[in-house]
Amino acid sequence: MKMQTTHVNGIDVAYRWDGNKNGPIVMMAHAMGTSNEIWNRQIEALSDRYHILRYDWRGHGKTSAPQGPYTLDEFVDDAVGTMSALELEKVHWVGISTGGMIGQGVAIKHPGRLNSLTLCNTTSQSNPWYRNWVAERQAVVKKSGMVPVWDMTKRLWFTDKFVEAENADYHKIKDVFIATPVEGYLGGTSAVADLNYLDSLDQITTNTRIIAAGDDPVTPIQRSEEMNERIKNSKLFIIDGQRHFSNIESPRAFNKLLRDGLDEMAS
Repeated sequence: MKMQTTHVNGIDVAYRWDGNKNGPIVMMAHAMGTSNEIWNRQIEALSDRYHILRYDWRGHGKTSAPQGPYTLDEFVDDAVGTMSALELEKVHWVGISTGGMIGQGVAIKHPGRLNSLTLCNTTSQSNPWYRNWVAERQAVVKKSGMVPVWDMTKRLWFTDKFVEAENADYHKIKDVFIATPVEGYLGGTSAVADLNYLDSLDQITTNTRIIAAGDDPVTPIQRSEEMNERIKNSKLFIIDGQRHFSNIESPRAFNKLLRDGLDEMAS
């Protein structure tokens, strides 16, 4: 189905549906500098059973990109507002990186809106390294736009072998990243620099599956272990040797973990 929009919190949020219209609803949230298209390799693995809602969050993809900075509270409000606008009482949430941060916020502040929570390659707490990394990228974007930031981060997203192969999946994400509005990227990175959910994770009661990448320099395994220790009903799974966008580089392994988890939590 083509992208559609709904007006939420003063912006137009772009979204699309895929999969089984009669199935449990899975809402998927993307990473910083990407869009709903980061999930392209996951749709086929879920479509037979699940009705999949993908959306572009504030400042990204085809959603409005107002001047920032943004906050994680805004991202959470936009997500819940989108659900309400589409008359969805509950969803199975799947979020990667920033999308996982938004999912944590929804689970903490609106627990009644989630049937399950899948957190992929994400973290719950900013730290000095993370804030410095954000500031460094923001300075480059302000001076030179998105292209040099891709060059700064591509080997954090993917293994060296995948970067050097430059296949179609790689180029798709590169194109989406470079097309991200500068205002949206600056606003979004400002929001995640203030991430502070670690001490609230014990409030999450939603059944949770955590998928981590074994060689992820952006959200290392320790961050996933912290979440797993604090979220009561959680299970942690690791894809060895992968970096931040393991769902793109290693879709077979990622999709099995994602599908098995959703099937277990939706049963």
